[in-house]
Amino acid sequence: MPTLRIMSIYREQKRKFAAELIQARTEREQFTTTLVARFGKELTDAMRRKAWRTEDMIPGSGEMFQLSQEISVAAKKLQTLDHLVVAARKKIRTSDCWFREMPGPTSVLEMAGLSWRLVNEKCSNGRLPVSGALWLLGSLHTANLILPTEEQSGKRAETRLGLFRLPEKWRRRLLRRRWRLTLLLRTAVIREEDIRWQFRL
Repeated sequence: MPTLRIMSIYREQKRKFAAELIQARTEREQFTTTLVARFGKELTDAMRRKAWRTEDMIPGSGEMFQLSQEISVAAKKLQTLDHLVVAARKKIRTSDCWFREMPGPTSVLEMAGLSWRLVNEKCSNGRLPVSGALWLLGSLHTANLILPTEEQSGKRAETRLGLFRLPEKWRRRLLRRRWRLTLLLRTAVIREEDIRWQFRL
C-alpha cells in the first residue's frame, strides 16, 4: 500500500488538529470500553463492524426489546464517534499533502497502465524526488485513465477498460483519486519538496 506525504504541510496540519484527533479517539475508546463492560466483547465487536443482529443478544426475562433498543442507541453513538475520528483525520490528511490507495486493478496507476512498484523504483531513502513527481505527473497526464461510455438508453454510465467494466460510482472514485494524486504531485513540484514515500506490499 503506497502512502505519499508532503511533510511540511502534513506536520503543520498535524500540529493544528492533533488535539482534536486525540480527543475524538479517546472518547471512542472510553465509550467502547463501557460497551464491552455492558454487552461483552463479541457483541461490541459486531457493533463496531455494524454487523450485530437481534439473534446475537442473550434473551432475558422479557427484556429483549429494551436491550435491542439500548444496543441500537449505543451502535449509533459509536458510529457518530467513528465519524468524529474520521473527520479529524481528514483535517490532517488534506489532498495537497497526503495520498494513499491499495494497489490493484482499480487503483489510479493501474488504470493508467502504470504501477506503484514502478514509482517505488524511482524513490530513494523513502523519498520521491521532485524529478520523480514531475515524471509521474507527466505519465498521468498522457495516460488514458478513464474512457467513459454514455449509454443512450439512460441507464447508468459505465467504464470499460480491458477486462474491467466499472460502475459509475467507481469511475467517479477513480477520477477523484486521480485529482487528489495530481494535486499532491503539483504541490510538491511548486514547493520544490521531495515527497515522503512509504510502500508496503
